[in-house]
Amino acid sequence: MVFPILGGNSAVAGGYAIDNSLRFNSGDSPYLSQTLSTPTNRKIWTYSSWVKRSTLGASKVILAHNKVGNPNSTLRFNSTADTIRFFDVNASSTTVIDLITSQVFRDVSAFYHIVLSVDTTQATSSDRVKLYINGNQVTSFSTETYPSQNYDTTINSTEDVLEIGASNGTTNFDGYMAETYFIDGQQLSPTDFGEFDEDSGIWKPKQYSGSYGTNGFYLDFENSGSLGADQSGNGNNFTPTNLASTDQTTDTPTNNFATMNSLDKSGITLSEGNLKIFNNTGAHQSARGNFGMSLGKWYFECSISSVGTNQQQSFGLAKQNVTCPPLFTTNVFASVWGFTGANSYHYIYNNGSTTGATLVSVAVGDILKCAYDADSGKLWLGKNTNWFNINGGIDASANPATGTNPTMTLSETEPLVPYGHLYANSGTWNMFNFGQEGSFAGNKTAQGNTDGNGYGDFYYAPPSGYLALCTQNLATELSPTIDDGSQYFNTITYTANRTARSLTGVGFQPDWVWIKDRGGAQNHALFDSNRGVNKQLRSDTTGAELTAYSNTLTSFDSDGFSLGTDSNVGDVNYDLQSHVAWNWKANAGSTSSNTDGSITSTVQANTTSGFSILTWTGNGTASQSIGHGLGITPKIMIQKNRNQTEGWQIFGSTLFDRMQFDTGAEDANFPCTFSSSTITLPNLSNNKGFNSSGDNFVSYVFAEIEGYSKFGSYTGNGSTDGTFVYTGFRPSFLLIKRSDGVTNWATWDGKRDTFNEMFHMLQPNVTGLEITDANPHIDFTSNGFKFRTSWAGQNASGGTYIYMAFAENPFVTSTGIPVTAR
Repeated sequence: MVFPILGGNSAVAGGYAIDNSLRFNSGDSPYLSQTLSTPTNRKIWTYSSWVKRSTLGASKVILAHNKVGNPNSTLRFNSTADTIRFFDVNASSTTVIDLITSQVFRDVSAFYHIVLSVDTTQATSSDRVKLYINGNQVTSFSTETYPSQNYDTTINSTEDVLEIGASNGTTNFDGYMAETYFIDGQQLSPTDFGEFDEDSGIWKPKQYSGSYGTNGFYLDFENSGSLGADQSGNGNNFTPTNLASTDQTTDTPTNNFATMNSLDKSGITLSEGNLKIFNNTGAHQSARGNFGMSLGKWYFECSISSVGTNQQQSFGLAKQNVTCPPLFTTNVFASVWGFTGANSYHYIYNNGSTTGATLVSVAVGDILKCAYDADSGKLWLGKNTNWFNINGGIDASANPATGTNPTMTLSETEPLVPYGHLYANSGTWNMFNFGQEGSFAGNKTAQGNTDGNGYGDFYYAPPSGYLALCTQNLATELSPTIDDGSQYFNTITYTANRTARSLTGVGFQPDWVWIKDRGGAQNHALFDSNRGVNKQLRSDTTGAELTAYSNTLTSFDSDGFSLGTDSNVGDVNYDLQSHVAWNWKANAGSTSSNTDGSITSTVQANTTSGFSILTWTGNGTASQSIGHGLGITPKIMIQKNRNQTEGWQIFGSTLFDRMQFDTGAEDANFPCTFSSSTITLPNLSNNKGFNSSGDNFVSYVFAEIEGYSKFGSYTGNGSTDGTFVYTGFRPSFLLIKRSDGVTNWATWDGKRDTFNEMFHMLQPNVTGLEITDANPHIDFTSNGFKFRTSWAGQNASGGTYIYMAFAENPFVTSTGIPVTAR
């Protein structure tokens, strides 16, 4: 069905909306099953489904058709590797089809669209079985076995039953499924079920308009009383097993709801679509949610399932950029705001300390509430019909709708996420509801209370103006201004050939171009349109600007840049190796004089993307200021003296004081001061790195833009199940450095590694070739990045790191299109 989709600034954009999904909780052994009739064609068929994962690291079946023994055929997330596998074993126990992706699928915060398209009559073996993820065909497989021509597949046969979400009732799927099709007799492409959004390039659903064939079906999960009802017109209904009406949710590919994040937890167990937290480890364990609240007003609930001796629980908000769980020492949770307590009583907690002597009594079936105004920092904590003051007493005059009498007011500038903690020797659980649930609190059922936009199903009505944590609401509240990050930052790769040529595919005229030879131990080469062509700086040296080479980067073009016929070993077009070029857009080379500071700067600024290039001449005086032209306070400035052999200077407004492109840790001396118009240089006269008299300088300045760029810090956990960092977008580029230790800088991007797990790393401060060993592994996700190594350069236990990240797409666009899982 077609419904209007809310977009940013309350605009309405026409679009195809999916209303419902079906939640599979593997602990309940749920699945749908059907016995097929004689098919249209066992050789030709297509399966399409949107899925959001919950549990990782185990086999989870999407589709299977088999019986005990053989033949059997299964499409599944594969064992501990989290790959996708499709196999078909014939009656003689011979594996006829076996495809295992090289790509891993460990994003639990958004939906994947999976299309399996089969036509064994095709002459080319690889055309007989095609797998597509989010509209793109998978071509990299660790195992790749195709059937012989005209093979009759097990799927779509009349033997035994077809199952969705299980194989012989086991290895059950865990997560959400939506918009599921089976087309009997046609090998279709993903464009029959989805399309790339014109503005953002995100893959999104569209309505299927074709025929189905004899055994074809369409499951939209909209009939809670008949969850397996076929909407194709064929009447191929499925029988639900261990699925109830309460497993129907509104968490869908067109309105993605928050859950707890299985990539961001300690030893706690998540279930029920990552809404239920459980712990019986005898230790303190916790989990954080996967939606960050940086702007807007938000409401969510949590049920109390049990109270008793040695049972402790916490509920509320937490910082994301600290280890999980936040440190626990003698009942003190740092970076947590909410309820926490043991047995039948809870304290109000404020960033590591209890507030007041009044204890809030809790009982099984109570609903704890959180209303958070991220714009003002005001937080209201409640239970059932009441709101509480900072001392834990009921405050009848507290009213989130009018902004009066909050429980506390926070001063946090970073996004906060939902938080849950449990401690129990005998096991206990709580259930979160961000609006997608119908039944969540033991013997309680949500009462159909929606937010002001009509989203959510809550037990208690959200205060006026407070919204459910879903992407349609995020689009309105966050109002991202950049839906397609590649319009302002993009990466291309090329192979040097010593021939003058133009390189295209950037998508805009780049104004800062950073090039590195991937296959050779050569210098990084940095160019910008303020300084002009053939003027090279190198991040791996302290050397002055190179101008003697006249055939390096020869022009900044409308869709890329041009290279000359380099004759110098190691330059950008000499070594016959693959190169990567990172490209940022400023103002197409158009500069202006800026007199906001005490030193006049030549500025090329892009206020939309928060990036400006400054060139200026030092005057040797301490504490001078330079105008940056962005209109908002920047987070990062990277600076180089063009005339002197002097190190790069990197300044952070709030993240750190000063660092350099070397292995060193943060230097607390000589910080800069940042404002919305200027950057004040360190209080040191005539220093070559900062403001030496008569020397020419260049500065690259970055301000943070919601949904496009993020400059932050995180704490490592020293585990191969590494720290998760929330950015609020799917990254396309990441630069990190340990700030409290001696390590190299490191970069990744989504062009050198087009899928997870990502392991091609370059280091800006050294000339070394690209690293592809076991150390630098990382996953980019729909809302951040996750380390898969304990390597000290990325994720040492307790280590502090800074990062710069730029987006491929925001988590949700200004027109309400949720990004897909990576």
